[in-house]
Amino acid sequence: MLRSRLPTLIMGALLIIAAAGFVVAFSGTKRPTQQTGNAVVRVTPPPGDLDLRQASVSVTLAAGYTGNLFVDGAQVPEDELHREPVLYQITLQPRPGGQFNLGPGRHCASVTYWPLATPNDTRNSPPWCFNLH
Repeated sequence: MLRSRLPTLIMGALLIIAAAGFVVAFSGTKRPTQQTGNAVVRVTPPPGDLDLRQASVSVTLAAGYTGNLFVDGAQVPEDELHREPVLYQITLQPRPGGQFNLGPGRHCASVTYWPLATPNDTRNSPPWCFNLH
């Protein structure tokens, strides 16, 4: 009796293993967002990323925070930033003729941020670095 059920048991076990393989293979394919500080929700490009030179550099802060963006150690001037207050997002979109027309190579960005209610309570995020080609 066991001999007659053995192929069925083997097939069932193989199906369970295959299903588990699919679950593992298709879960977690996206790199997790790196937490760079209490108020820093997301940064782009992601740390270690290889991106196009036209890529924007941005940071999304937790609700109630704002800040200043720094790229390669220099503060991005206000006229080169795009602020989205509703999303608490600060973005540099490099443009021709701008101070931050990022060339190929390694670049690092960081943000100095503070709660909107207490602007003197500034904090610095650790830098995140990425490569452009």
